[in-house]
Amino acid sequence: MKRNGKIVFHLLLSFIVFLIVTGFAFAGGKQEAEPAEAVAAPAEAEKEPFVLGINNYMDSFEFCYKVHQSIEDAAAKYGIKVLYAEAQMEPERIKSNLDTFVIQGVDAIFEFNWTPDVTKKFMDENPDIVMITGDYKVDGAYYFGADNYGAGLILGRFLAGEVDKRWGGVVDAIVLGFPPVVGETIFLRMQGVVDGYRETHPEFSEDNVFSYDTMPDPTTVTRQFVTDFLTAHPDMTHIVVASNNDEGGVGALSAVETQGRENDVLIVSHGADSPFREKIRAGKGDLWIGSVAYQPEKYGDYLIPVLVDILEGRDAPKEILMEHVVVTKDNIDEYYPGE
Repeated sequence: MKRNGKIVFHLLLSFIVFLIVTGFAFAGGKQEAEPAEAVAAPAEAEKEPFVLGINNYMDSFEFCYKVHQSIEDAAAKYGIKVLYAEAQMEPERIKSNLDTFVIQGVDAIFEFNWTPDVTKKFMDENPDIVMITGDYKVDGAYYFGADNYGAGLILGRFLAGEVDKRWGGVVDAIVLGFPPVVGETIFLRMQGVVDGYRETHPEFSEDNVFSYDTMPDPTTVTRQFVTDFLTAHPDMTHIVVASNNDEGGVGALSAVETQGRENDVLIVSHGADSPFREKIRAGKGDLWIGSVAYQPEKYGDYLIPVLVDILEGRDAPKEILMEHVVVTKDNIDEYYPGE
């Protein structure tokens, strides 16, 4: 019995040892089976920035330079990448620049060369690219910039008031300078001047409205045209010269002063840019009496937030218009202080 008891005891002890050893083995196995430290899931790929192509007329033209820079500055605030080109209203260069933008993968284009036919053809061939035209209208494009006719109206109304004060409401001729190649948009800018004037003076005849093409250089062309007009009409003493831009105003001012006809002419223009402001501050405000401000330095602040809405699929207006005011010698410091 004793021997049998020892055998039973040893068997029991062996079984207990077996259980302990296998228990540790299983426990160790469980520890080894625990997952390794979790690997972080790959971060979501950064969203690619929108790309905007600016096809500008040329930076050497002050208004266009300011528009270009204001758009670039505003685009940077919104993380939009900008590609830039100039075409100087040359159809082949416009087309080449636009085609290059396509290759570069732009999402949108700001077209600032005022050539409706070229722009429309490109849009038909590239319907997936958002087209925004600056200061001229193309069917299907977003329009951004001036309220051209409205700007002309306020300039014409201002002109009527000045004519009443200075000339007793008498005007012999209104001479309009603008480039017809740009199309109806800029024509309406100039027609607005006449219509705004005729709100006060409905008797003024369209027969007394003369126009000329300011291309290719508005300053030089206007100087020559106004010189010729004054020479051909020595008996006219109440002549208004209205220019599509301030560069034309500079040419008109030069012609009038060279001819010694300062008392016979009033000049108005569109832009209120540096050429106008410099002349006003130099004391020419009784001859060059006013220019409509388009504030190109603010174009980007108006345009880019709307562009983001368009590209992100939100509702956006088809026309984005700037605000306009006539700048004169009396209010120039209010709108352009510290110059």
